[in-house]
Amino acid sequence: MQTEQSQVTPRTLLAIFGTTGLAFCGVLVETSMNVTFPTLIQQFHTSMNAVQWVTTAYLLAVAATMVIAGYVQSRFTARSIIVTAGAAFAIGGVLCAVATNLPVMLLGRIIQAVGTGCAMPLVFALIMLQIPQRKQGMFNGLAGMVIALAPSLGPTYGGSIVQFTTWRLIFIITVPVGVIACLIAAKNVTQPYPVQKSKFALDQFALILVALIALTLAANTLGTAGPASVSFIAALIVAVLAFAGFIIRSLKSEHPILQVTIFKNHFFALAITIYFLIQFGRIGFTFLLPNFAQLTLGANSMVAGAMLLVGSIVSAIISPLAGRLMDSIGIKHLVRTGSVLLVIATLCFSLLASRLTVGLITGIFTVYLVGFSLMFNTLLTFGLQQLAPMQMGDGNAAYNTLQQYSGSLGTAIMAALLATGARFAPHANTVHQTLQGAKLGFYFMTAIMVIVLVLSWIVTSKKPAATEEEDINLMN
Repeated sequence: MQTEQSQVTPRTLLAIFGTTGLAFCGVLVETSMNVTFPTLIQQFHTSMNAVQWVTTAYLLAVAATMVIAGYVQSRFTARSIIVTAGAAFAIGGVLCAVATNLPVMLLGRIIQAVGTGCAMPLVFALIMLQIPQRKQGMFNGLAGMVIALAPSLGPTYGGSIVQFTTWRLIFIITVPVGVIACLIAAKNVTQPYPVQKSKFALDQFALILVALIALTLAANTLGTAGPASVSFIAALIVAVLAFAGFIIRSLKSEHPILQVTIFKNHFFALAITIYFLIQFGRIGFTFLLPNFAQLTLGANSMVAGAMLLVGSIVSAIISPLAGRLMDSIGIKHLVRTGSVLLVIATLCFSLLASRLTVGLITGIFTVYLVGFSLMFNTLLTFGLQQLAPMQMGDGNAAYNTLQQYSGSLGTAIMAALLATGARFAPHANTVHQTLQGAKLGFYFMTAIMVIVLVLSWIVTSKKPAATEEEDINLMN
C-alpha cells in the first residue's frame, strides 16, 4: 500500500539512495563497455558481432532477472535482495576485471547483470510504496535521473579509462563503489511489503527466457545472414511461439511470475510501449554513436565517449524537473513536446549522416536526450499510477524488464545494421562500411520515433474513471 505520511524518514532516503547507487553502477559499467569494443576485438581476437554480446548478454540477463522481480519481492525481504544484488555485482565485476578471453568476460557480465536486475526494480518499488503519491513524480525523477545519467556518462568514463590506462579499471573502480552503496542500502532499508511463501513458476520463466533470447538472436542473425535466412526465420518463429506460450501459461496459472492482465489497462499499455521505444533508441544510440565516431570519424575512445557527456548533463537537470512538472500539470504536454524533439533529433541524424562531426553529434544527441528526459520517468510514474497497489510489483517488473530488454534489442539491432552496411559494400573500407550501416540505423530510429510521436498524442493526463473504479474493486 502506498504511504500517505507527509514526512519521508532519513532511513528511507538512505535506502533509496544506496539502492539507486548500486543500480547506477550496474548501468554505468554496461554503457562504459560500448567504447571498448574496438580494443576488445583486438585483445580477444574476435569480431564486432561477437564482442557486442558483452552488452547484449548483460542486458538480456538483466531483463530475465527483472521478469521475476514481482515474485522475488513477494518472496524475499528487501534487505536480502539488496545483499544478493551487491554480492552478484562484486563477484561478476572481479571476474570481468581478470578476464583473459570473451567467455570469461561474458560470464562475469551475466553475474553482474543479476545484481542490477535485482537492484533496479527495488529502487522504484521503495519509492512507490514508501513515498507519498504527491511526491512520487519528483522522487522517481530524481532516482531516474541518477540511473539515466549512467548510459551517457558510461561512454565518457569508459573512453577516458581506455585512452589512458586499461579497460579493466572500469570494473576495478566501480566494484567498491557498488559494495559501499549496497551496505548503505542494506543497513537502512525497512521492509515495505509483506513477504510470503509462493511457488516459483519455472515453466513460465523458461518460456519468457527462451523468447527473449530467440528474439535477440534473430536480431543478430539479421545482420550476418539477412532477413531471408533460415536461421533468422527460425529464431523469430521460436520467439513468437515462446511468447505465446508464456502468455497462455500465465493466464492459466494460479501463481504467474508476471500478471499479464495488467496490459489490459490501455493507459498502462500505452505508457509502457512508448517507454520501451524511447529506451530502445537511447541505448541503441549509445552503442552506435561512439562506434561511428571511432570507426568513421577517426576519433579516439575518450572523444567518442565524451561527445555524449553534454547530453547527459542536460538530461540530469531536466529529469527531476520533468517529474515535478508531471506532479503539477500532468503528463500530456511533456510527452508530446518530448516526442517532437525525438523526431527532430533522429531526422537530423538521418539527413546529415554523411556530414556528421563530433560537434554535430553532441548537439543532436543533446536534443534527443532533452526529449527523452521529458518522457522517460514520467511515463514510468504515469503507467504505475494506472494500476492498483496489489498490481504494483508486476507493473514495476514489466517496466524494468522492458527497459533493459529494449537496450539489449537496441544494441543487437544497431550491431546488425552496422553489419548490414558491410554486406552492402563488401569491398569498401571500414569507414565507408560503418557509414552505410550507421545510415540504416539513423533511418530506422527515425521511423521508430515517428511511431512514438503518434502514440504520444493518445496519452492523457487524467486517469479514466473506469480505471479508478477497477482499482477500488481490486483493493476490496
